[in-house]
Formats: sequence, structure tokens, C-alpha cells
Amino acid sequence: MNSQPIVLHLVSEATGQTLEAVVRACGAQFPESSFVQRSWNLVRSQIQVGRVLAGIAAEPGPVLSSLTTPVLRDALRTGCHRMGVHVENILDSTIYFLERETGRRAERHPGGQYVMDDEYRRRIDAMQYVIGHDDGQRAKSLEDADVILVGVSRTSKTPTCFYLANRGVRAANVPLVQDVPLPAGLLEYRGTVVGLMIDPHTLVEIRRSRVGMMLPGRKFARRRISDESMRPYVDPTRVEEELVWARRLCARHGWPVIDVTHRSVEETAAAIIDMIAHPPLRRMENGTALKK
Repeated sequence: MNSQPIVLHLVSEATGQTLEAVVRACGAQFPESSFVQRSWNLVRSQIQVGRVLAGIAAEPGPVLSSLTTPVLRDALRTGCHRMGVHVENILDSTIYFLERETGRRAERHPGGQYVMDDEYRRRIDAMQYVIGHDDGQRAKSLEDADVILVGVSRTSKTPTCFYLANRGVRAANVPLVQDVPLPAGLLEYRGTVVGLMIDPHTLVEIRRSRVGMMLPGRKFARRRISDESMRPYVDPTRVEEELVWARRLCARHGWPVIDVTHRSVEETAAAIIDMIAHPPLRRMENGTALKK
């Protein structure tokens, strides 16, 4: 294992999200290495490149760039070479590949993916939709949803919906509560409904942590959790029964389920987007595809 973390400079003309996503994905493949990121975003002039180079000189380390403007790319590369620092532009290989395939030259427009076009407006609309249809709100008017997520309390329905909204998906979520009838809007919905499931032991810990955060003081929190009103919410036996009931409910309605126990929100959202894209097939958590 490296004794010292590697200082990694990320230089971008836009928000830096592309670089951060690449480093997050690739860095995870080097668990024995430690990286310290220094982000330089919205770099759009040679003066700003000079400031970046000064920062690199003060804290030397390899450079990953997503600069598209040739003069800025050249200035950064020249400065790094003078310092003996390695620099790599993560967009070059893909841009060259697309230029060969299209037979056209890339425009090299900084932040080209961040434009207020139809896709941008769709994401904003989806975000507003999620806010208005979170946790069972407006459950009578779900016909405009691209997908509806259902599940018992604390199965990551809300964060998954917000991540989907950032991908332009209008997602609503409806909590499943025993002895509470399903809203008519959910039963009448003819689009994709996905149930989110989780390991009961994990859910108990999440709920206990949540209750502890909501109540002042650990001692007080433990006392309140033992009260009759809180006991079913965190009782392992009751939680397991609740999950079995929810799973059977989804099976009865033909709703596919995703186990989120060991999934990140991003992975769950990716699986849901795949289900929306292929509506004739509903993928169950065990990988079996069922005709709808």
C-alpha cells in the first residue's frame, strides 16, 4: 500500500462532474491506493490556466483534464511538461473516435453537455414532479409518472426518485403500510411499478439509527424506542413480517422487485431505467424475466 496519498489534479472548463465521475469509477479499482483530489473547475482563460499551474507547482501530482479548447489544452500540457508532471485529457480518445466515425471535426465547445435544451428542461420537470409526488403525495394523480416506486419505510425510495429525476425520469413513490389500502391512483396505473426490498436486519438498523437521529439524546432515544408506539417499527420480528407482506403484495400485483440491501442508489436507478426501457419484460430480483 502506498504510504503517501497521490495528489490528483482535476482540470475542467465546466462543472467538473465528468472528471469526478471518471475518477470515482476508476479509482475504485485501486483499493490499495489513496488519492487526494484537487478540483479546478470553470477554467476558461489562459490566466486561469496559469493559476492552475501555480497550484500544481505548489502541490505536485498527476493531472486529469477535460479541457476542450485547444489553446487551453496546449497551455496546460506545456506547463505540466515543464514541471515534469504527467497530464492526460480524458476526452481525447473518445473525441478522436467519434471524429473518425462521423467524418466530422468536433466543435470543442466547453461544457457542451450543459445546455438548456429539451433534455435539461425534462430533468427540471422531473425534479418538480418528484417533489410533488414524494412519499404518497398526490397519489390520486399518478398517471403522468414514468415509474412508481413502492416499498416499506426506509427502503431508499425518495433518494432513488431524486436520482432518477436527474436522469429525466418522472418518478413517484408510494409507501407500503400494512392495513392501509393502496391508493386508487396506484392500482389504476398502467406503467412501470417497482418494489424496493431490503434485508430485514439491515432495515432494523437503519430504522433504529433514524429514530435515534430524530430524538434528542441517546438515553432518551433508547427509552423511546422501547415504548409501545415505537416498538413495531424497529422490532426484528415485526419488520420481517412487514417485508414478507410487502413482497407478497408486489408478487400479487405482478410488480418486479429490487433488493437494495447491497445496491447503491445509482445501481438501483440503473436497474429501474432498464425496466422502463424494456416494458414488455419485468425483471425480478433473481434475474428471471417475466412477461407482463
